[in-house]
Amino acid sequence: MIRRIGSWDADLVRRIVVTLAVVGAALGTAQVAGAFGGPDLREAALGTFDPAATLVSPATPAAYAWLLIGVGLIGYTIHQWLPAHHRSPRHRGLGWTVVVAALLTLGWAVAVQRGMPTMSLVLIFLLLAALLASLRWLNHYPAQTRSEGLLVDVPLGLFLGWTGVTATVHTAAVLTTQGVDWLELGAQRWALIGVVLLTLAAMAVCMTDRGRIAVALAVLWGLILIVPGRLIGDPQSIPVAFAAGLGAFLLIISAGSRRHRVDHAYRRALRARQMATVAPIDFFDDEEPATARQ
Repeated sequence: MIRRIGSWDADLVRRIVVTLAVVGAALGTAQVAGAFGGPDLREAALGTFDPAATLVSPATPAAYAWLLIGVGLIGYTIHQWLPAHHRSPRHRGLGWTVVVAALLTLGWAVAVQRGMPTMSLVLIFLLLAALLASLRWLNHYPAQTRSEGLLVDVPLGLFLGWTGVTATVHTAAVLTTQGVDWLELGAQRWALIGVVLLTLAAMAVCMTDRGRIAVALAVLWGLILIVPGRLIGDPQSIPVAFAAGLGAFLLIISAGSRRHRVDHAYRRALRARQMATVAPIDFFDDEEPATARQ
């Protein structure tokens, strides 16, 4: 029995576990969300998905980001089964992080549905930490092809960015439902602090590697959808709407600037390598006498 266990292909086991975790978590989360009948997660007592629950709650379409993330993770799962990636060092570390993230997402959805505020907060921040770890791994092993970037980096970037938005909104919803007001700053000031922290954290992440545009887009989606609710919805807050709009603008600038600088440096390095392979020009004609060369 020991020999048989020792003969297992660790990479094959990883791919199987990733597939089971992603597909199982996707189906489980959909079930918890009410996609197959039963209570709707958007009506959970904690108010995370209620656009009027807090001053940082985005409009209703924001929740559809989870659907896009789920599709992206399925794409990642298929990608890891391609022969070229069976023993990829990139996937060896990344796969287990994806497993943890998928299970944490399911656990968080269950905690929200059952109205468990403390557990849900712990799980959402553990999920955020796991995805930050995946980002570090992605930076350590950059994508080698465009398709790999599209099927691996983009879904995980969207996942990370949207988890940051969700963590902010969920924290605000839990504190609101529990009637917590630390330092008695009031809901509007805490909402402004939350928007600022989310924007700064997203900008810091987007300044890694080539800009992490996927992370920026996910956070941008959340920030933009905060604006209409705070301008014309209930609860209303012009300062929060302005802060969210400004944060979205700054995030676009930071991520785009990073991408431009990295691409420019890459093009310069590529030209330098190309020039290094060009033979030097001989300014002396072969017919000139040797004394002329001296």
